[in-house]
Amino acid sequence: MKSTHILSSIFVCLFSTTLCASELSMHLCGDSIAGYTVCLHDGSIPVSTPQFSGELNGSVENEDHSIKETISNWKATAAVQHGDTITLTGIVRLLKLETDLAISVTYRQINKQVVEKDIAWRQTNIPLLFCSINTALNTSETASRCWSFDDADQRGGVVHETFPAAGYMIGDTLCVGLLTDAGNKNLWTRNIRRRPSTGETGFRAIREICDANLFRILPSGQRAPNKDLVKLTLGELSDFNHPVKLISYKTPALKEWTSYNGAKLTTSQGVYLIEGKNANTDLAGFRIPYHLPDGFYTVRFKHRSTNPISLRLFKNDGTNNQDVQGFHYQTNIPSSTNGWTSLEETVFLANTENGLTRLLIAASNLKKGQSYKLAIKDLEVIQSVGETRAYHPLKAGVPQLKRTFIFATPARPTLHDFRLASQVCLSDGLHFHGTVEEKCLYACYQMLMWITSSDNFTPLSVPSINYAPDMYNRDSFWSLAGVNDKESSEQVLNAWAATQNDAGAIGTIITPCMGSKELKGNDATPEFLWFALINHRNYGTPLPLEKLKKAFDYCIREFDPDNDGICKATFVLGQNDCADYPDGTSDLSVNQGMFAVTLRVAQALGLPVRSDYIEKANAGYRAFYDSKKGYFLDNRSFDYVISFNSLLPEFVSWWLFNQPILSSDMVINTLNKIPSKNGYAPLIAHVRDTFFTRENEPFSPNLYWDNGIYYNAGSWMREEICGYVAGLKHGWEPAEQRIKDRLKAEITLNPDEPFSHEFLPFDLQVPGCWWPSTRVFSWNVFVLKALEVAGLRKP
Repeated sequence: MKSTHILSSIFVCLFSTTLCASELSMHLCGDSIAGYTVCLHDGSIPVSTPQFSGELNGSVENEDHSIKETISNWKATAAVQHGDTITLTGIVRLLKLETDLAISVTYRQINKQVVEKDIAWRQTNIPLLFCSINTALNTSETASRCWSFDDADQRGGVVHETFPAAGYMIGDTLCVGLLTDAGNKNLWTRNIRRRPSTGETGFRAIREICDANLFRILPSGQRAPNKDLVKLTLGELSDFNHPVKLISYKTPALKEWTSYNGAKLTTSQGVYLIEGKNANTDLAGFRIPYHLPDGFYTVRFKHRSTNPISLRLFKNDGTNNQDVQGFHYQTNIPSSTNGWTSLEETVFLANTENGLTRLLIAASNLKKGQSYKLAIKDLEVIQSVGETRAYHPLKAGVPQLKRTFIFATPARPTLHDFRLASQVCLSDGLHFHGTVEEKCLYACYQMLMWITSSDNFTPLSVPSINYAPDMYNRDSFWSLAGVNDKESSEQVLNAWAATQNDAGAIGTIITPCMGSKELKGNDATPEFLWFALINHRNYGTPLPLEKLKKAFDYCIREFDPDNDGICKATFVLGQNDCADYPDGTSDLSVNQGMFAVTLRVAQALGLPVRSDYIEKANAGYRAFYDSKKGYFLDNRSFDYVISFNSLLPEFVSWWLFNQPILSSDMVINTLNKIPSKNGYAPLIAHVRDTFFTRENEPFSPNLYWDNGIYYNAGSWMREEICGYVAGLKHGWEPAEQRIKDRLKAEITLNPDEPFSHEFLPFDLQVPGCWWPSTRVFSWNVFVLKALEVAGLRKP
């Protein structure tokens, strides 16, 4: 796949107004009798015409949810326009609740492509109500297609994707879209699952899902001018513990089942027998087609097998990872040939688009040439239609505010253009200023800031929708350190502080609906100290000194109990955490550097740390430079490994203290030896061969990835650019150009994926190198801070 040049047509239209006739304008429509709305036009083209269905819909419920009032097709009774702002207002009489609801809708022109639409609800009569608010896009024109962030031709239904954005095309050149502010601001989450409990395998669908219908697109067969094509619903909870209806789906006839990897099927007395001899795969079974609408499902059956079993739900005829709709991790579920084992799994399906969903039931963990037998019976697929209720609080005298954005911009009907426009226009709407690449990083971060649950509005900073619902300590630290958000930074730091155990360790993961006992000697506790210092410096946040002292004492006991300044740890204190060291190791340069920086941070926090002790740790970090080899060793046990990991502590020292630890020769010589091509480089690599083999890989023995994938020389943007900034501070001449090239590569290397990734593959010839799980990643937003440290971006 060849990289595209940065000035694609969408870039030209969005950022060069002299080459683009697009200009979004606002028009007040209606009167005090018929009601007021605001229509949006692109030139003479009506792109949003709410005069037909109103500005919003919604519901209000009392505290025990026994009374519910609905607001339908609301239009204002008064309107005021001042310059680039139009405000609509009105009062809704809620007769059953015996109160009045004051509604205002404010439109603000952001730029020629983006308009902000703010909604405010307020009541002053009842201590607590709950509300749900719905706004939509429609046009009097005929939309040529609808789109969502991951689907350039959306057929309709629930949209649950990597980035919440949807809209439609008018003709083949005008893209109209609807966007939302971050989840912790507008109070939404994309979480639909929880971690497995003891004895379970893989994620389970949670039974109370917030915002299941956050974005919904009208099915293609129902579309017409003036109909609501795209809906955004905020504050709606779907309760599947109390379904209003259960729908059972009949098992399809045997002739409709399709073999997966050569399996054969017979049936007798209600038992389906899947068997075969494995050729060259670890998974074989049958795919069963169901016509399942979007929703919550329970799949249950009994099984008896010579091997563990695995489940997947595929969209339509798809067979690869990009087509998996559910049961991503239901793999190697224990089975037995002695008697029947019952299985029950839950899953929330979205993006079905009225198509087929194929349930794969397969024998797994197969060895080449192995014969296998898998019997199943009593197969059931049951949909639970959940009871819905409002969950956003509407307290007396406290407005419930929602911030949305509508954009219209020339574009081609392609994934590239829809995705890029969504990110850039969101950043514009949020008044973020920067380059196109910087706007993409910022927008991805914003759409991965959620609330924790319907009862807990604490921000949950998830790495990506693939890692959801987990908030990882490391990821949330780097994400929030990259932006200026006092409230979120303080709340997330407090959430981590609450995980501290008696020993002083800070948790690695916070995950809704399930516990995590992962408190160990990794980088979570050191970065907790860093986080506290940054918040104190940036926002004046009071220091939780008791917790900080406890955390620091833990670090000393865990990493340097003999106080010689040399870090000995059982885990990697950094990103490349793909090896454990049960007996402890002092062979990792990143560990030594992280420890040195942590000592300096502790001293800055006012904890008793001697300067000579810090210098011992600094000297230990510098000792990883091998003057004969001419580069910084990543791991003394694998002296052919070179990485940006080892330079991260040097960057952090510049960032937090504006001082180096390493000499310029150490940094520059190392950067010169890291392999690179086409504007990007691997995070960790073989210094001569770039890629690792199974024989020389420096990870745990059970871990290996194809060339250029993940930690086998995959390219990770955040640490790469931090390394370049460290080089720039030391006078490395290529630094500024390398930074620019790496930013460009992030959104142009794959023409369909102009967004932040977990990593970029470094060998594009490897089949399947573009993992769907890497899409839309949060922590790369820290690059904005790195650019500030480099002097390439204003603070």
